[in-house]
Amino acid sequence: MATIVRFRLQVQPVGRPGIDRSISFAIGELGPGERRGLRGVVFEATDRTDALRTFRDLHRMAKEAAASGEVAQFLDALDRRDKTPRDASHAFAVFAEEWLKTCVEGGGLRESQKEGDRWIVRRHLIPFFGQHHLQDIDARLVDRFKAAKLREEHQYKRTYSTKTVNNFLSVLHRIFEKAISYGVVERNPVGRSSWLRSDRTPEESRAWWTPEEEGKAVAALLTWKEREPARYFALLTQIVTGIRFGELRALEKRDLDLQGPGLWIRRSMARKAATTPKNKKSRFAVLPRALADELQRWMLRIEGNLLFPADGGGPLSNNVLNRAYDSLCSEAGVRRITSHGARHTSGSSYAMMGVGQKVIAGLLGHADTAATEMYTHVAPGVTAALVEERWARLTRLEG
Repeated sequence: MATIVRFRLQVQPVGRPGIDRSISFAIGELGPGERRGLRGVVFEATDRTDALRTFRDLHRMAKEAAASGEVAQFLDALDRRDKTPRDASHAFAVFAEEWLKTCVEGGGLRESQKEGDRWIVRRHLIPFFGQHHLQDIDARLVDRFKAAKLREEHQYKRTYSTKTVNNFLSVLHRIFEKAISYGVVERNPVGRSSWLRSDRTPEESRAWWTPEEEGKAVAALLTWKEREPARYFALLTQIVTGIRFGELRALEKRDLDLQGPGLWIRRSMARKAATTPKNKKSRFAVLPRALADELQRWMLRIEGNLLFPADGGGPLSNNVLNRAYDSLCSEAGVRRITSHGARHTSGSSYAMMGVGQKVIAGLLGHADTAATEMYTHVAPGVTAALVEERWARLTRLEG
């Protein structure tokens, strides 16, 4: 049973036709019998605050219509809206779940993208838009969503960045594009003007370390070897190789090749399901001999098949790894990065050493260089000297 909040929309300009309508807001599921018993124009609302906010917007629009002599058009829009059938399957929460099932789960997407879409829809979009019908979601409501997310703190006690909010908007845009193709709505409320512009300078938004920062971070990380061996080996391996987090957490002991030396990247794991690497090809990541020997001794100390298991067994989680990077950055006094930032660092580090884009593509497992040039497999012998040179610089063994 829905809770009903009622308002009276009245605007009486001097010498012009006025507006006088009953407005009812239904909070919760509204049955057919309840709907017929309500007076005036009916809106859905998530709570009383949402109802009051919407009514204030209506009152402002009514005043603007009265001032511009467009009262008839305003009332006509209200009446047409009230007569539009409210199909329960067109509630955002219902349609979004259908979209996840048919277009995401059944869309041939990679597991990592499926998981990302599920998280955005269920953690962010449905809690905000869920009770609204698709027809009622407009640019104004999208703007409220953006403002709310920019104020909200996530698990790391920071507010969401403009880039993250734009990721939310991207998923919302895709949902409405599908609704348009189904004939449910006519327009997408997430238009060109919806996207947020970065409020950071290039320096502030840099998600990787400079060579100086990288050296400081590795120097601090080397002190973790005895007190935090699990985090030490996981972070050092990712920093040196630049492999993706999903690839790191899926590494098994049998992937360590002491002849190369290096790691065979054969699989990736977004959450639970193991799939092929992102470019759908296995590759060989060269390791410095010293690190390969350390990893051989490390894997003899741990149980199971995984090379970098979580404390309680099973695959390492991204949250755990990112918290480790947080601690490392704080301890080393360098810019905070995530595990993905370590991958950017590896690529930029080799670029600053004068390495060509084609070789870097092979090192990082990119399918192309700058989305234009397809790369061919780079033999380990070509990259071994580069890896050893960078390792020497990081561990201050040169000269």
